[in-house]
Amino acid sequence: MITAADLAFVFVLLVIATIYEYVYFWPRFRAAVAAGRPDARTWGYRRGVIGQWLFATCALAIWSLYGRPWAALRLVFPHGWRLALGAVYVAAAVALVALQLWSVRRLSPERRIAARPKLGNVSFMLPRTGAEQRWFVALALTAGFCEELLYRGYLVWIIAPWLGQLGAMAAVVAAFGISHAYQGRKGATRATIAGAVMAAIVLSSGSLIPAMIVHALIDIGGGTVGYWLHREELPVSQEAQTAA
Repeated sequence: MITAADLAFVFVLLVIATIYEYVYFWPRFRAAVAAGRPDARTWGYRRGVIGQWLFATCALAIWSLYGRPWAALRLVFPHGWRLALGAVYVAAAVALVALQLWSVRRLSPERRIAARPKLGNVSFMLPRTGAEQRWFVALALTAGFCEELLYRGYLVWIIAPWLGQLGAMAAVVAAFGISHAYQGRKGATRATIAGAVMAAIVLSSGSLIPAMIVHALIDIGGGTVGYWLHREELPVSQEAQTAA
């Protein structure tokens, strides 16, 4: 049974948080990076980690408070052929990330510089130093768990009584894209496509866990590619100081 606590939480997650990101956080983040603030990216990553875990913790607390089964949230391991299918998805993600990293690793420094514009308008937020890369990995792991829990788990459960499972997933994919509107049209489009892929994984495997792993792997791969393409921007001595 959906309660007032659920509806209030969904409103804060989908409306308040999205407006906050678009109006306040994202412009401030971009400005701090553009100004050359040394801790701008790590500050942004830390804020992302804390914010997502706060939302995930609230969702889990509400779920536990009303004694709902974890299977209804799909926060369970798949079984049988669905487990095998989930393993295939994870293996495919590992292979994709490995191929991306291998391709970048083979590039000369000159070709890495030439490839940077392909990262698009999210290039500025990707890590440049070892310390930033470690925080980005923490953010990617956080997003893998928390975003799948919130969007493909909790929100789908909320909406499904009105739209059914497929309709709820479609609505949540749209909401996921809109929630990334602060990244611009291309960023929101990429988020929508990624959300659709994760929704397909959840529906076919019957579990959030494969999607959580795939989501985290893809984000880690993207951050590492950005780090490898940009890290020549800093002299070795400066990077060592920043990492310390």
